[in-house]
Amino acid sequence: MTGKRKENKKGPVASIGATEIDIKLISEDIHQPRKEFNQETLQELTETIKLRGVKSPISVRPNPDKLGTYIINHGARRYRASINAGLSKIPAFIDTDYSEADQVIENLQRDDLTSREIADFIGRQLAAGKTKSEIARLIGKTNPYITMHAALLDLPDPLGKVYRSGRCTDVTALYDLTRLYKANKEEVITWLAFSTQEEISRLDIYQFSQFLKLKKTSPSNSTDGRVVNGEDKSNNTPSAHNDDQKQTSPNALLDSIYNLIKKDKRKPRDLMRDLSSENKEFLQSKIKNYFEQGRNCKNTVQFTIKALQDGSFSAKGSGALQLIAFLHGMERTEPFDLIKILEEIAEQQEAG
Repeated sequence: MTGKRKENKKGPVASIGATEIDIKLISEDIHQPRKEFNQETLQELTETIKLRGVKSPISVRPNPDKLGTYIINHGARRYRASINAGLSKIPAFIDTDYSEADQVIENLQRDDLTSREIADFIGRQLAAGKTKSEIARLIGKTNPYITMHAALLDLPDPLGKVYRSGRCTDVTALYDLTRLYKANKEEVITWLAFSTQEEISRLDIYQFSQFLKLKKTSPSNSTDGRVVNGEDKSNNTPSAHNDDQKQTSPNALLDSIYNLIKKDKRKPRDLMRDLSSENKEFLQSKIKNYFEQGRNCKNTVQFTIKALQDGSFSAKGSGALQLIAFLHGMERTEPFDLIKILEEIAEQQEAG
């Protein structure tokens, strides 16, 4: 081949350093790590190829099972788009020194592989006898990267549904959630059921893990349960005993309750009926604690400022539930009624 640019019926084809191969002689690699193709961007590429041809040659290797034919090393999108564009030939480099690891590396560098595609590649390598360390060196990643992706190969059924539905596709989040599931199976299943319409982020899982830690201690020992009068003393503020613990122990259950009522339009009475007895007890104790703080508070201004600063009170989530409970307690006229507090959340307009 010369370095001269050639023309075909569908437009110019870049042929520098490459050769044109009959597209019918080329097939995709069945072990190509990339399995998912965005149809919208594929159509855009098709239109570009119709107009301008294939600017960057694909890479192929001889097919050992069928003489005179080739298997794609890299360039499956260009290959598919060329077929869609009606090309009979495609420019290609013939590269006999190409492996599946090369395919993975090239796609990783372009951020073109999903977590599942990476996991499938790792699974095949593990099945072939390679260690995780060897796979990490092979594709230039760390051992934890390999471990986290390998976890996708054997997700428990509830977590597999979460991944397939698109609610959580972050491999780190799924890895952390898998570890939580193994240690707290029933709690995780319940939590997932509560947030059926919600996307699950790393922060959500971190908050949930902190909630599980918090639940293992007696609710009466909770740091935010020790404020009873709101006086101007260091040990009478919402965060007096441990500000850091308050900030790093978000109440995932209350956040879930809030979201189910506000976003999923669940009725408080139905929601309470579906809660486990343990979660009911925790919720009752947690909200009643703020109700009693409101009832006994002598310096509401200072208390409220402190609670807003440390996140105990806010416009949504657990902070909103705790604030409403506190305000109900301040009325000092009615006994504690958890359903009434939850129904007030349901009656509020959607937070911006």
